[in-house]
Amino acid sequence: MKECIEEKVYQAEMDNLPVAFADGSVNGGEKPGGNSLTIHEHIPGQYITIQATYIGTTIAVRQVGKHLSFSIRTAKEIAFSFTDEQDLQLCMSGCFLSQRISIHNCCHPKGSLTRKKAHLLCKEKLPVEDMYFQSCIFDVMTSGDVNFTQAAQKALEDARALHPDSKKIHIFHSDRTSHPCSSSFLLLITVLQLYM
Repeated sequence: MKECIEEKVYQAEMDNLPVAFADGSVNGGEKPGGNSLTIHEHIPGQYITIQATYIGTTIAVRQVGKHLSFSIRTAKEIAFSFTDEQDLQLCMSGCFLSQRISIHNCCHPKGSLTRKKAHLLCKEKLPVEDMYFQSCIFDVMTSGDVNFTQAAQKALEDARALHPDSKKIHIFHSDRTSHPCSSSFLLLITVLQLYM
């Protein structure tokens, strides 16, 4: 949308959740539509949102404990309108080696926390046993970090705030007997694509 705003990069790191783009600006620039891209701080150092009203997109970025997460609300047309050659990315460097979960530790009987303990911790923050809950159990069991309970709760809050249909917030796994390590995703990121 070069006719509306200048291209902007937002860069967040652990313990550094800035309230400005990488160039120090807080909006989309001097062009006529520049004010349709803004950053808002909700909790200093913990929670910001980026509003791109010209394309109906909201990005929430959070730091919970020693982890960053983001949630996005955008139209399908926007999400799929860029080609691989345009190289637009949300995450460029991935997780540090120290933050990666070893596949050998996943579901190991001597894991960081037992399933029962993880279940109790997640149940305190997430009373509905949906995919947010199952992902919380997986994250807490494999990492041993109880901050993942809060990360899952915040992801659910973002979903409630960003999704237009509250009846579609809770996603249930079709096989309730499956072990959380069979889940194919970690709940560090919630991406909401709205079909407008």
